[in-house]
Amino acid sequence: MHKEYPRELTDLLHPLSMGPNKTQHNITFQSTKKTKMSGNGRAATIILSFQPKHFKLFLSKKKNSSLLVINATCINGAKNRIKSGNAALVHIRQPKDLICKMASTLLQCAGSIHDMKKGGRVEADATKKIVVKAHAHIERNRKGDRLIECEEVLCVQDVVDATYLPVNNDDEEYLEYISGNNEENPISHKVQRSKIFADWLIATYGKELLCRGTGVLDVAGGDGATCRHLVANGIPVNLLDPNPRCGANPGFRIIAHPLNGDGSDLTVRDDEIGNIVRNCSFVCGLHPDQGTEPCVALAERLNVKFAILPCCVMPSLFPHRMQRKHGDPVRSYSAFCQYLLDMAPENEEFLVDHLPFVGRNKVIYRSPS
Repeated sequence: MHKEYPRELTDLLHPLSMGPNKTQHNITFQSTKKTKMSGNGRAATIILSFQPKHFKLFLSKKKNSSLLVINATCINGAKNRIKSGNAALVHIRQPKDLICKMASTLLQCAGSIHDMKKGGRVEADATKKIVVKAHAHIERNRKGDRLIECEEVLCVQDVVDATYLPVNNDDEEYLEYISGNNEENPISHKVQRSKIFADWLIATYGKELLCRGTGVLDVAGGDGATCRHLVANGIPVNLLDPNPRCGANPGFRIIAHPLNGDGSDLTVRDDEIGNIVRNCSFVCGLHPDQGTEPCVALAERLNVKFAILPCCVMPSLFPHRMQRKHGDPVRSYSAFCQYLLDMAPENEEFLVDHLPFVGRNKVIYRSPS
């Protein structure tokens, strides 16, 4: 059945046709987000295509901050990142007027426009597929869904049209640990993440630095897995956690206190706890939750190195967090990571790495030099 759309949207509703004697309609929307660069200075992006299932529209009056989130299935993937058939959440960020037009091209029913603009979940047209240029590094949310951050929407096609790009295009510029099924790029399960993190710390900073003073301060280390791996390598460690789950005689010192703010309440203490925290060589945290931001603040105040793997954002507990660029509240994982990177002093830049294990594996850290 032919669908009727508002007149101002009709110029966007022509799918890309690749067959002979057909006119190609290229619908282009460029993102305002900065693209991560690969080692050779070129933008680290890949081209993917998806079949949308349903989507939500998040409108904002602020410039370039409206968001279209499409629940979709990958059609054409990229080696070591995402395969055909994988589910994903495709994020497209544009000004309000452009994002509404983009969303309207994907509607299954023209009558759903009102629901769409109210932020409701609406069904997508199953006869469409969308081709995007996206960030090469694909993260996952807590549910394991792949998050596709789009740099540009290249076109919208009918599913019967010839493909716009090669299947599983092989981009060697920016390989990431995405799938455990690839023998050349193995990925570890969550149970191995503490050892991987400890090994990364030693390889990145060296034992000499980590062993200085009272040693490493592991924030919210829980069961002490990271601590045990560091101790096994001859590195002194102190676990700072209000609810430690290490059992008796774990082989390292336990400080059963939370880390709040910049840790001033601990460093002013005139006792062993104050001495340990004041003289630590390094601050680390593997998914420290509420202690994530305080890890950075403490390390900055003590002028020591740090490395953290952010996890839970908890926006309701930290409503004061605002994105530096747009002034919007920090509600997503990607926004939280950028917020932490923005905590760097004026003449310093914090770094980012990714560890080879399932889940949130982004490391934000201070340069070893």
